[in-house]
Amino acid sequence: MTCVPGNPTFRLLDALVGWDPASVEHLAGLDALSGITLEPLSTHEDGSAIAHALPPARIARGCGPCEWLLVTCCPPASRLLRLDPCADGWRQLGRDCCSPSLLVCATAIALHCDRIAISDPGAQRVWMLRDSGRALAFDIPMATPGPIAWRSGGTIDGRSLGEWLVADLDALRLRRFDPDGGERPGALPLPGRADRIGIDEECRIWLVTRDQGFYRIWRAELDARRFLPATLAELLASLPDTGLRQYPDHTFCIEDTVAGAPRRRCFDCYGRPATPMSEPPTPLYKKQGQLLTLAIDSRMPRCRWHRVRIDADVPAGTSLAVAVSSNEDEKPADQGVDQPGPWQGFQHGLPHPADWQEGVHGALDLAIDQPPGRYLFLRLRLMGDGIATPVVRRIRVDFPRQTSLDRLPAVYRDNPVSEDFSERFLALFDAAVEDIDRAIERNPALLDVDGVPPDVLPWLGGFLDVAMDPAWTVGLRRAVLKAVPDLYPRRGTPSGFRDTLKLLLGVEPAIEESGLSRPWGAVGRARIDGVRLYGRSRSRFRLGRSPLSGAPVWSVGDPALDPIAGQAFRFRVTLPAGIDTALADQAGRIVESQKPAHTVAALRQGGFGIVVGQGIQVGVDTALVPLPPPVLGGTGGSAVRLGRSTVLRSRSCCSGAGIAVGRGSAVGIHTLME
Repeated sequence: MTCVPGNPTFRLLDALVGWDPASVEHLAGLDALSGITLEPLSTHEDGSAIAHALPPARIARGCGPCEWLLVTCCPPASRLLRLDPCADGWRQLGRDCCSPSLLVCATAIALHCDRIAISDPGAQRVWMLRDSGRALAFDIPMATPGPIAWRSGGTIDGRSLGEWLVADLDALRLRRFDPDGGERPGALPLPGRADRIGIDEECRIWLVTRDQGFYRIWRAELDARRFLPATLAELLASLPDTGLRQYPDHTFCIEDTVAGAPRRRCFDCYGRPATPMSEPPTPLYKKQGQLLTLAIDSRMPRCRWHRVRIDADVPAGTSLAVAVSSNEDEKPADQGVDQPGPWQGFQHGLPHPADWQEGVHGALDLAIDQPPGRYLFLRLRLMGDGIATPVVRRIRVDFPRQTSLDRLPAVYRDNPVSEDFSERFLALFDAAVEDIDRAIERNPALLDVDGVPPDVLPWLGGFLDVAMDPAWTVGLRRAVLKAVPDLYPRRGTPSGFRDTLKLLLGVEPAIEESGLSRPWGAVGRARIDGVRLYGRSRSRFRLGRSPLSGAPVWSVGDPALDPIAGQAFRFRVTLPAGIDTALADQAGRIVESQKPAHTVAALRQGGFGIVVGQGIQVGVDTALVPLPPPVLGGTGGSAVRLGRSTVLRSRSCCSGAGIAVGRGSAVGIHTLME
């Protein structure tokens, strides 16, 4: 379909092939498949954005919903306050305690269950309060304690394995204490003056330091020996939003929802209502970044380079620019000088700055208009507003120049100037046709279940009438699509039900078709004292056999087949014991959606007992376990009812000893038969 006479040659620049960097300034992600971005900031001038994940050290979330604790500023002496979830004010804790107030000038607080830990540099103590602040549990002497956090570690024999993490600002170490105040070894060195500490769900330690007016973010794994630098984006992705907003004027606001309506309450560090200043946007990235490549070799002397295409995302407020320069020498002489402007101070690249061909600002496609040369130099510049960043995943450089002009008569090449214009003009249409060619070539790949991105899987399911449950994982979605060709021919069959439930829920049920088995005792020799159980005379009315008002009157079908016909088109799905209610509900919905329309399905969850009248599925609906001890006169489900649910014998079949009623022995069949 393409108009280009031959197969074009191209060179890719990406994380897999390599970016061939000669100079990289303020860019990140050269080794990431996601692409190149502007460099994330490691320092921040204020903690506004950090408070979204980690509140200031003197504020801590309580155990209840919408509950917060605050240790106030000093002077005067600090107080411990609790924010009323229902009202807009704070209430002081510890007023009903017999001992006088312990706090002098507290700066940090943390809590775990009913324990509250408070750093008080004024008293040179870390106070550990119990009973939600009503009593003192113990204290830890420390000259300048800083932020505190609790890190959970589970429990064993009712004893907590967690620990308190306290920043010692004098020693610049993060010290560890057990729940009873004993210090543990393995303190972590602090990379700066700690401002706040947090723990994520993976028990990683997040630390924010503040030095020379700038905030820095650090992270340490569970068994790490030092903190490593981290970015604000990583912090926000690892911890949930606190609902707390911090402002540079030392005020903070708590945002929550009451009765479905948003609520915002703002206070200063003393707990007094306050009106904060407008929140400025917090920069996340550098505003400029540049990549200069090494010489890209075409291996063609005097190569006529054709085109540069960029695969990138450019959010609002950001842009990118690409420039190229060709040369016959791999290492031309450096003749450049810094040019005044916004890029002053960045590397100018090789060769001379005046030799660079600048693309249209923000364009992702550039037709190269350079003199022939074996080597090509490429410059990529990313610009942003500090809040967002462009993402460049791949750059493709096509060479040599091949256009549809090669298919036109030679008269169109008589004039070199018109030839150059015609080639670049027709290249626009060749590019559009090539994009269509690429879409056609990649179309079969969209049907590759294992290769398509996760977002394409629901689209593929639409072709097969498979509705994707939002709770399904990506792996399960791929497995379902691959199993559909095998499951669809067996839809509504016992094997189809069994494999579908095993695939979707991970359980293997027992499928019983009632019409294929006779009800227990309906026909045959099942008798008690010569009386047949569930005889034919009760299936339908028969002259001389059935008692009046004891059997239905109907005249369809063969009376001899009544026990079987009564169970036709009915089946039962029995799930193993031990699954939860949510899983059983999902199984019920799957059975209803997959069963034939004329059938009636029953869903049952296996338990601890034998179902009389149907096949016994050992391990699915039956557990062979000892019976509970009978207690005459008891209450509840364990009560023994003589003549109905318990058979008492005079001697044991094994030992011959008698049975002591009410002392824990149960003999016989503990099954209700009526």
